[in-house]
Amino acid sequence: MAANIPTLALYVDYQKAYDRVWHAALLCKLERMGMPRNLLKMTGSWLKDRRAYVEYGEISSKIFNINIGLPQGSSLSPYLFIVFHSDLTNYLGAHSCHLFADDLCVLIRPPIMKNLGPMIEYLEKEGTRICNQVFTYSKKWKQPLNVSKTVVQLFHTQVKRPIVNVTIDGNKIELVKEFKYLGFTWADKLSLKPTVEKSIGNIPRSLGKLKWMKSGREMS
Repeated sequence: MAANIPTLALYVDYQKAYDRVWHAALLCKLERMGMPRNLLKMTGSWLKDRRAYVEYGEISSKIFNINIGLPQGSSLSPYLFIVFHSDLTNYLGAHSCHLFADDLCVLIRPPIMKNLGPMIEYLEKEGTRICNQVFTYSKKWKQPLNVSKTVVQLFHTQVKRPIVNVTIDGNKIELVKEFKYLGFTWADKLSLKPTVEKSIGNIPRSLGKLKWMKSGREMS
């Protein structure tokens, strides 16, 4: 928000992110990135021959092969997910992209203009274009988005923030005043006040736990 320039944040939500990673496409991307052949084979071996079946009451399905999805709980899965989406930046132009595990945030800033109106208009058009780029990319690589949980946030110091209308695949995206990203709750004035207030509110509960632990030790 330097020089009081509005910034649009796009928070993308994936549908069952890890469960939908396409194995063949992942290995293809790793090969394109120049992963050594032996490591590529190890990764392929780690992914293949995974099988499952569905059990409901006393009825069980036939065993079937699993060709998509990364193992939940594995320390390797978050890294492979990031690698799988590493080429997403090619669809975003010069805009800032932040991807941590399956949490994606894209920041869009307009060219500096004399009036606020044209900058908001730019953010609406560019925000919609970027949203549809991400949608097209995700559809291509079989990683569907959860459009209903994908939101945008406008950072600006104005007391009454302008309304920004952004769509994705023809669906209007919700404009939020606050959003929790990577453990921090961001307000649309780029303030961490909600996060600080929550931390202060948690102090009495944490203090109570410490006192309880201390009393238990003294009794023993």
